[in-house]
Amino acid sequence: MSLFKQLALLLSILLLIILATVMSIEFSTSIENAEHQLHIDAQNTASSLSLSLATAEGDESIMATIINANFDSGHYSRIRLEDMNGAVIYERHENICTLDVPEWFIKLVDLHVEGASAQVSAGWMVIGTLIVESDLSQTYYMLYKMLQHLLFSFALFMVVSLMVLYILLYTLLRPLKRLQEQAEAISKNEFEYQKTLPYTTEFREIVLSMNAMVKKVEGLFKSNLQVIEQNRKKLYTEKLPKLYNEHYLMLKCHEECIENSEFDGGAVLMLELNVETVSEETDYEALFMTLASVVITKSKKMLNQLVSRVQENRIVLLMPGATELEACSIQEAILENFIDKAEASNYQLKKSLYRFGAHEKCEQFLEKTAQMLDEKGSDICRDQKEAMRYKEQLTQEDWSYLIATALRKENFSYEVRNVIDMSQNSIYDRGISIVMHGNNGTVYPYGRFIGPAVKAHKVLDIYMQVIKVMVQNFSSNEKQGRYTFSFANALLLEARTFGVLQKEFEGFENIHNIDFCIELPERFIVSDLESAKRYVSLIKQHGYRFGIGEFSTESDNIDYLELLKPEFIKISKIFLLDLIDNSAPLLSSLQMATDTLGIQIIATGVSSKEELEKIQGAGISIVQGMITEVM
Repeated sequence: MSLFKQLALLLSILLLIILATVMSIEFSTSIENAEHQLHIDAQNTASSLSLSLATAEGDESIMATIINANFDSGHYSRIRLEDMNGAVIYERHENICTLDVPEWFIKLVDLHVEGASAQVSAGWMVIGTLIVESDLSQTYYMLYKMLQHLLFSFALFMVVSLMVLYILLYTLLRPLKRLQEQAEAISKNEFEYQKTLPYTTEFREIVLSMNAMVKKVEGLFKSNLQVIEQNRKKLYTEKLPKLYNEHYLMLKCHEECIENSEFDGGAVLMLELNVETVSEETDYEALFMTLASVVITKSKKMLNQLVSRVQENRIVLLMPGATELEACSIQEAILENFIDKAEASNYQLKKSLYRFGAHEKCEQFLEKTAQMLDEKGSDICRDQKEAMRYKEQLTQEDWSYLIATALRKENFSYEVRNVIDMSQNSIYDRGISIVMHGNNGTVYPYGRFIGPAVKAHKVLDIYMQVIKVMVQNFSSNEKQGRYTFSFANALLLEARTFGVLQKEFEGFENIHNIDFCIELPERFIVSDLESAKRYVSLIKQHGYRFGIGEFSTESDNIDYLELLKPEFIKISKIFLLDLIDNSAPLLSSLQMATDTLGIQIIATGVSSKEELEKIQGAGISIVQGMITEVM
């Protein structure tokens, strides 16, 4: 129970006791006063009536007349005249009929009023004793009305008092509510300040202390972000933004183009600016940077393109998923734009364009591209079409047919792979991966069919079929635990995906206590932060967890971690092992930044015990990959 409720309840009970006590004392006093007043009235009546009866000089008829006159003009229940022996000379009484007073009230009040008495004399001779008893019905009625008035006043005063009490408590404890909200924000690793300081001295000091703590933690996070950016540039980039070095090219090729690609092959363009042909008047480095800038600008329309400096005088443009026509178009645009910008310079620019397949390793197609550059560096794009063609076991038409058939027969399902927390020796999560079943029993893993599915524009259909299967399984099989489902970049780039997923989320009632997480790729977040925020809001609004996959620190800054608050980031073992082997401070800075926000780092693709030991030695205990399936 909150402090506000405790104080409100305590003060309400105290106020109720005080008011009830005051009302009880007031009513009890009224009863005592009524009893006393009744007795006094009866005594006065007995005294005055005894004097009147004395004038009758013992005549019983006259005394009866006098008694009747007094009885009829007053409120009495009984008037009796007795002689000295106790015999009744004359008596007048009437049964009391209470006036619209409930029986329970009469039993509750129960007035006790003794009758008043006085001697009646005729001269010096005592005739007898006069006894007068008051009528209590009027007094009961008066007391009942008084009780009603007291209860109404009590209720009205209680309501008003509680309202005033609520307003006062709310005003006094409002800073405490803000402190609670700030504390909850801090527990969620959110940097929230209180700009308005409370008037109460104790609350003010607490707010100042909490603001100072938040500022310190935020400063630590910001400084780590700066260190990450500086180290990232030193380790992976050249002088221009988005111009990476050969080291990063090889890492990215292994992660994106080979392991789990959404693209079925692609194209690679290699350009060589011959330093020996550049005149002394020309700044070679500036000319090279101009070429790199042109390549970066003209290749932006390609998804997931990567521009790298290879050796001293070569630039490589990697274009996953690019067709021959797209690759040739980009090459021609680059050459035309560079010629315009460098027309006053003397230079020799060699070029080669190669179309690689999904089956080719990055070392192979980069070597072939370099070989083409050395042999046919002056050939134009249209003369290279034969060299760019490749043979595969399945063409795009074959894949399109297989995917369409699998969708029609609902042959898409999913596999579950454990994510292990080595520090706890327990399952941290269960990763869900899509698989496709062929007609002949062949099982196609996600990385094999997703590239052709992107080209066939069937990614959303595949995901919706798998989500349908998941909903059926989780609804019928009382499943529990933690699960993570990764959304592909191509899926999120489709305009209709958000509306379809929103409708699907609203229609699914999570009644089986499933702790579910949606994973978005980092490149989608970096390329369209506003859309990413919409997806994250949708995910969290429906009670699901959110994580980031394919994290590679490729972004110019990672402030989005503070904005989106993911539960975890997944980093390929390729990048992690590279950082560990090179003793790069980038990893330690990233760990400090994620620790500040309470974000877990998960290593993916871990396949051997040696890799696991290296990663654990770097302080990362949560792993995913083939190694977790054999443990």
